[in-house]
Amino acid sequence: MKSAVLIFANHPLPVLTQEALAGAGPDALALALLKDTLRNLADVDADVFLFLDPGQDKDQAKALLGKGKFKVANALGRNLTVQQRNAFRLVFSRQYERAILLDNAAPDLPAHAVQSALDGLDWKGACIGPVPNADKEPEHIYALGFSTEGWMTEAFDQVDRNRPALFRRLETLMLFYERKVRVLPPYAPVTSLDQCPALAGRCRDTRFALLPSLRLAGERPT
Repeated sequence: MKSAVLIFANHPLPVLTQEALAGAGPDALALALLKDTLRNLADVDADVFLFLDPGQDKDQAKALLGKGKFKVANALGRNLTVQQRNAFRLVFSRQYERAILLDNAAPDLPAHAVQSALDGLDWKGACIGPVPNADKEPEHIYALGFSTEGWMTEAFDQVDRNRPALFRRLETLMLFYERKVRVLPPYAPVTSLDQCPALAGRCRDTRFALLPSLRLAGERPT
């Protein structure tokens, strides 16, 4: 089955912002986190789409990112929610049968976990990846996926992503529309560079510690 992985260059971690592209370039650590995330996704049996902000120079972004197994496109829409909805619409209009949206700074998210999430998107299938929240119920998500038959614009049109309890509200909505919802293993993406020392700590003594972004993260002061 033809699958797609969707990544937005500036969500949740700002990386290839207009200011960064126009000036001296993005933060070296933020760029490394994005590049390592894309590098890991190269092992997934899917086409990876990296969406830039509307109007950004794709050639300039490609020069910063270097070669890799991913496609670069400009997002369409007035805000991030609309842009992400349109990204799903784009790949499904191109005959992709499964698609998953991931946060952009997830260097230690194993490729096999993404592959398993895609493989589980069968008829009317959907999946949500919660971000752990200590002993509380998860609020945020790092992944959202659909099969073509499970795709629903309501997940974007009827759920405000700025309100609390995003994970539970999305799951409830999709179950209401009779989707087969699979909850993925919890994972914590990097949403701020201040989290990088903790990222380096959890990856110590693993193969992820060899990634350039993790080496930079380990050098970042707490």
